[in-house]
Amino acid sequence: MMPNAPSKRKDSSWLISGIFATLFFGFYGLFVKLSTFQQPLISNLIIYGTATLSGIILTLITKNKVVFSMEGFLSGISSDIGALIMLYLLISNQVLVVFSFVSFASALFFLIVLVCEKPELSDRQESIAVIGISVAVFGLFLASTSTAGGLTHLLKSSVIDPFFLLLASVIPIGLGLWTYLSYVAIRKRRTKIQSVFLNYSLGSLVIAVIAFPLFGVGFPSSVFTETRNLIPVIAGLLVMGGDILTLRSYQVTSDESRIDETIVAILANAEIVPLIFLSYFILGEFTIEGIAGALTVFVGLSILNSAKATH
Repeated sequence: MMPNAPSKRKDSSWLISGIFATLFFGFYGLFVKLSTFQQPLISNLIIYGTATLSGIILTLITKNKVVFSMEGFLSGISSDIGALIMLYLLISNQVLVVFSFVSFASALFFLIVLVCEKPELSDRQESIAVIGISVAVFGLFLASTSTAGGLTHLLKSSVIDPFFLLLASVIPIGLGLWTYLSYVAIRKRRTKIQSVFLNYSLGSLVIAVIAFPLFGVGFPSSVFTETRNLIPVIAGLLVMGGDILTLRSYQVTSDESRIDETIVAILANAEIVPLIFLSYFILGEFTIEGIAGALTVFVGLSILNSAKATH
């Protein structure tokens, strides 16, 4: 029994890293929610500028050689395109479509994996995996309605502008590609975590720099006159933690069915779950849909995980 113990700890480390990644992204969502920074595109610049600078400092401290990772760079571009659309929808008061469309990113990840990776899945495993993903995605969607006052408020509200729905559909594409390209960089290209993260943050920063002169003219400017305006810096550090932990999860998975990787992708895009609990304990916000959605996500992940033992 003793020789197997280290192996078991190693096998579960991907899940532990994934859970902590979710927490980091949840805190990131909370700090963005608390942010009173008047210029959102400058805030985006600061977030990814902080992430890039942190990646450079981390590389210098560890003295690791940095290599260019096309997948890492493209994952950053995809991630920040999704983030910028989320930002635009949030300032347009379209909170519901932001988090509800984020929930579909993990489903897209699994579809890309099925097409590109052709994982070793029996028909029964594939069916159970689809059910688990569907339940988890529904849970994320249900939880996301809590950000717009709950499901009852949603049903009573007016119809959402089709333009916002069309724009929001790009969000899961950007975030789904982020998780998939990160997986490819780590597992298929065998690129080190620090190199992938630095390339990711650089790709995100490039989009942030391009977006500001194109779309930032109409927003009021702001300066760092108060401590609370440093919130984007903290958010950038949280993005670094969440992304590195996600990459770490991919690095230690060993499941040929790609179910473990899909769970990691769901966790990486499930910041709404810890955000619900953080908002409750810190801001006093509570909805039945939020708690029910969070529990449904856990049920979906359990069903998805059970597919590994099915033949």
